[in-house]
Amino acid sequence: MFTTKQWSFYTLLFRCWRLLCFGFLCLLLSISANSVSSLQQGLISYEALQGNTAEIPCNFTMSSEDGIALILWYRGNTSTPIYILDARNGLTNQPKHFPSDILGDRAFFDVDVTPSVLRIQDITEEDGGRYRCRVDYKHNPTENICLWLDIIRRPPPALTWKKEGKVLKENFTLTPQGFSRNEILLPDLRRQDLFASLTCEASNSEIGDPLFSSITLDLNLKPLDVKIVTPNRPVSAGRQVELICETWGARPPAEITWWKGVDRLTSVSDILSPDNNLTVSTVTFIPGAKDNMKNVSCRADNSLLKDSVVSDVRTLEVYYMPRVIIIPQNRTNLHDVIKGSEISLKCKVDANPPKLDVWWLFNGSTIHSDARLGIIVTEQSLTVKSVRISHRGRFQCVAANNEGEGWSEEVSLGVNYQPVCKEVSSREYAVVIGSSVRVTCEVNAQPSEVQFRWSISNSFGLLSLNTFSQNQTSSMAIFSPQSEMDYGTLLCWAKNRIGEQKKPCQFIVTPGAPPEAPKKCLLINQTRETFVVRCSPGRDGGLSQHFLVEVYNKRNKDLEMNISASDAPFFQVHSLTPGTSFIVFVYSVNVRGKSPPKVLQARTLDAPSESTKQGEYTEGFRFVHILGIILGILLVVVVLLLLILVLRKLSSRRHSCRDQVIQHGRDEKEQVSSLTDEESPKHDMQLLDLISTKRDFSGPPDVTQSTAKWIHATSEDFHIDLTKTKSLL
Repeated sequence: MFTTKQWSFYTLLFRCWRLLCFGFLCLLLSISANSVSSLQQGLISYEALQGNTAEIPCNFTMSSEDGIALILWYRGNTSTPIYILDARNGLTNQPKHFPSDILGDRAFFDVDVTPSVLRIQDITEEDGGRYRCRVDYKHNPTENICLWLDIIRRPPPALTWKKEGKVLKENFTLTPQGFSRNEILLPDLRRQDLFASLTCEASNSEIGDPLFSSITLDLNLKPLDVKIVTPNRPVSAGRQVELICETWGARPPAEITWWKGVDRLTSVSDILSPDNNLTVSTVTFIPGAKDNMKNVSCRADNSLLKDSVVSDVRTLEVYYMPRVIIIPQNRTNLHDVIKGSEISLKCKVDANPPKLDVWWLFNGSTIHSDARLGIIVTEQSLTVKSVRISHRGRFQCVAANNEGEGWSEEVSLGVNYQPVCKEVSSREYAVVIGSSVRVTCEVNAQPSEVQFRWSISNSFGLLSLNTFSQNQTSSMAIFSPQSEMDYGTLLCWAKNRIGEQKKPCQFIVTPGAPPEAPKKCLLINQTRETFVVRCSPGRDGGLSQHFLVEVYNKRNKDLEMNISASDAPFFQVHSLTPGTSFIVFVYSVNVRGKSPPKVLQARTLDAPSESTKQGEYTEGFRFVHILGIILGILLVVVVLLLLILVLRKLSSRRHSCRDQVIQHGRDEKEQVSSLTDEESPKHDMQLLDLISTKRDFSGPPDVTQSTAKWIHATSEDFHIDLTKTKSLL
């Protein structure tokens, strides 16, 4: 049992214990309530708005970056790092980053700034708390840096509309989702409101600057006006036209279209001014004559707005060259006009400008009124009173104005007429008795379907000939005379539906004759061994002929060359002896005989002498020395006096050589003179007489003889002038 004093003692002790327990409990409650504050004591604190980016620095004390191995970040009391930086190769040598799954790609440790910063994007409330940056050095103790991050929650922002700093509307509302909303209505927008700036400001904290977003008013505007600025002047058909149109005031830029009548033009290019206010549109097109007086319009339109079209209209005046057609007046078919009929043609012209010059063409040549031919030409009509065969051809009308000439299509006039001979004059055929000759008769006729008949008029009268054939408008008869009585004139008639030709085609058939001698014979291109004989053929006597040349040595009368030619009397005589005189005989030959000869005299050039060669060598040698002297003058100017003495010496040698050459020329001249006396015309006549006694020439006794006149110059320079005289060979 307790005494009163003991009980009192125990009662007091109990009360003290209860007070001690209550105090301890309060202490625990206080520690629990202020745990965050106790953890934050002594730490550097940083703040970040929820949803923004937090920057947590790690200001390690090691100055040398090469000594750092690892940097690890921890959050709260966890022992697992949330971010690792492997810098064992150096902070500046691309260190390796290893963020944890907690941070993911939201975090990045930037060691390129001082101090290094761990950036965490899109901060949430869970990202707040204690952070520890642990720096492990290679050779020094580990360093820990602790920091505290407070996350400030975002209250609903207040939204305000402003225009150029002036508040337009401050009232805003909260949506059921907790978003702020402020709508503004701008009723009467005008053109001057274009590009006005409206700003919506949002602010929910005094920590950071208010956020804002601005918009620029871009209005849809009608074009104010449109104008074709190209000067109004006439254009030419077939030539490219360029028109320029300008429009301004549209937003967005106006769409410009070009129209010609109801047809849209597509060859268009547009250019915008730098401020997009002015649009310059260019159209190119090629107008035609049918576009005269058509409207060309330039239209500007903003397709986003109703009734925004504005336009400018230009009326085209198109100049074009005349368009011409020929209209027959009194008949429709000009291809079947009978000879002697009358025709009339009208020239219809459409042109702008209408001032015209009009003329007519016949077969490409201009024609005029001709009363003798029955042709009457007026400004735009042509009349032929009596159509002739010569009027058959192409008629055309031409009109011209300032734009050019317009040509009608050709109108062909076909004239029907009875056959006529294609060749007006008679032809002569030579044929020997017992042989045949083919004679061709050709006629012109319209229509060309004709029938032929042949006759021969000779000593027996007019006899029909049945040995002929025909091919369209030509016929060929075969005639074979058997005696002298059969020779005469062949007659040919043709007939078509218009009638038979009135005058027959005539062909004279004769026995033929020997040919004439060649004419206009010349000697050309004479050299030491060759010369050329060129003549013109004479009449062939009605028979095929060929040509012959004979070349005789004038001194010994021997035949040096005998050449024939079938086409023309052109002969190239070669392989002759130099310095020799010749007599040349030229003949024409056919089956009836040989013509009288055409006689020429020729001489080949002399061969060069030894003195001439020595002279050429001396001249060449002298040229080389002179060239050497010139080069010496250019190279050794200082010895000018010595060169003058050499030149004087060479000059004296030149005079002595010149005297030798002159003397040598005089000797050659005397030799040529003696040669000329030997080859005189008298000597030539004796040679001709000798040749004529040794040969029998057929044909008439008259021949053409050419004598030679010699003109002397030097031993290698002479020619023959042929003087024609008539004499007996």
